[in-house]
Amino acid sequence: MKKTILFFILSFAIFTAFSQGGGQDLPKSWDFNFAEYPPIVNLPILDFELIMQQDSINDLDKSLPWRYGIERPIVLNMERNGLWTVLPNGGKIWQATIKSPGALNLSVNFDDFFLPLGSRLQLFNQDRTDVTRTYTNSQNRIGGQIGTWFVEGDVIWIEYYQPPGIQGTPRLQINSVIHGYRMGRVSALLEGNRGMNDSGACNYDVNCPIGSDFDPNKDIVKKAVALLNLGNGYLCSAALLNNAQNDKTPYLLTANHCLENSNPALWTVRFNWVSPSPVCATGEESGDIQTNFTISGAELKAKNSFSDFALVELFDAIPESWDVVFAGWDNTDNNPEFEVGIHHPNGDIMKVCRDDSGATKVDANGTQVWLIGGGAHGSGDGWEIGTTESGSSGSPLFNENGKIIGQLYAGQSACNGQENNKDYDVYGRFGVSWSSGNTPETRLQDWLDPNNTGLTSIETLQNILNVPEFQLIGDLKIYPNPASTSLTVMNNRYPHLSFQFLNVMGQRIHSGSLSNTMNTIAVDNLTEGVYFLYLTDEDSKDSITKKIIIKK
Repeated sequence: MKKTILFFILSFAIFTAFSQGGGQDLPKSWDFNFAEYPPIVNLPILDFELIMQQDSINDLDKSLPWRYGIERPIVLNMERNGLWTVLPNGGKIWQATIKSPGALNLSVNFDDFFLPLGSRLQLFNQDRTDVTRTYTNSQNRIGGQIGTWFVEGDVIWIEYYQPPGIQGTPRLQINSVIHGYRMGRVSALLEGNRGMNDSGACNYDVNCPIGSDFDPNKDIVKKAVALLNLGNGYLCSAALLNNAQNDKTPYLLTANHCLENSNPALWTVRFNWVSPSPVCATGEESGDIQTNFTISGAELKAKNSFSDFALVELFDAIPESWDVVFAGWDNTDNNPEFEVGIHHPNGDIMKVCRDDSGATKVDANGTQVWLIGGGAHGSGDGWEIGTTESGSSGSPLFNENGKIIGQLYAGQSACNGQENNKDYDVYGRFGVSWSSGNTPETRLQDWLDPNNTGLTSIETLQNILNVPEFQLIGDLKIYPNPASTSLTVMNNRYPHLSFQFLNVMGQRIHSGSLSNTMNTIAVDNLTEGVYFLYLTDEDSKDSITKKIIIKK
């Protein structure tokens, strides 16, 4: 970024970063130094020798979700466990702490979850470097079940905060913990080795170029692809779908086999997990970036093993500020000229693959699929760019126009060092999924074209097109300006971006990190007037200042 010097009448105050995620509330307990904390619930050590033996077999089968963790039963609730603390102002905090020795990350499943209006729940790790999204009463479900995204480390804190004057009785009961033993910021097992969570070296990060005839489409449709946490220690990939009404109903397409032994009410999805420093089949480590594009819970709408599809609807709407898209589709079942897959292999950061031979229709032991020919199956030499792996299951297949035509079912394509092994993959066909079932619960058309318009294809819908005008600074989008309640900074490049939000006298109002993809700075308590957003790339120390207008 271009260096800019901004002079103020008064000197800057010394500041420290206050929030990972640029404006998200931190757990309330961090404001206090309590005399007492909840006892840690210690779980037994797992038998990793047996786990690794199982994974050495399961990892080779793309028709199975990829296992990253072990679900561990536990009963822990507000009435019998944890610790309540009453704050001086009459507010209350309930905390519980769980340790699963050796875990790289931990998440929890609630079988009873109810938060009164105005209260909140957060989960964080022992060293306070990783905090989940904030859960509120908007996540209350009829069934009372919800799963969380994971936090790093082998200790997880669960914290409920009830401000003074809040009415209602909360209910929280945890029935299982997911011990993640791979995936996350995993260092090498041995000096010089790659981390356990890494996908094969022949993979291309999604921001790698794969051809000028598709790159513009790729830069849009990648925002529909999600990493799908099944709430049972397993992962798949999925895609957000548009529908004929263009109304942003949050439909998610994945594979039918991802439903096995999983409950969509406990699913969590993560969008926009994309490397800021793409690696293109060189075997190097991809750069990581944190995002809070996560949503919990879904309801199954339709499924069918005939084309191995599952369609769910997320319980929560997609926030208007999220830079995601609802992918277009094509139900004609016409053969593509070429096709592209976008996915999360082995729970890794988003990847892309391309086949120029053109997929063909085959019957794979009763499942109607697109065949990416390779090895002894069909013609062609597999993917010309990249590959898929276990964990890519359910990921979308796009035709040459950037429309979804299927989702990954199975295959033998894999990496052989930095080269593809030239073997095959198969995807359930969207055109078959559209109308082959006899009921709405076994086909797509009733959900994606509820008025039966007869559409055969639909365009991708970008979620933020209706957001008020924004300003573009390099690879940063800052909007709205003027602002009244909040300011959003979309950051798709700078993994170590910090900010100061200042008034015209140079006094700090807010400060912190903007390293996530979507960052929100609260301005609803500010008076009308001129302010300044001072941004610094901590890697290069370049900085820039943007004038912000607050208008009520």
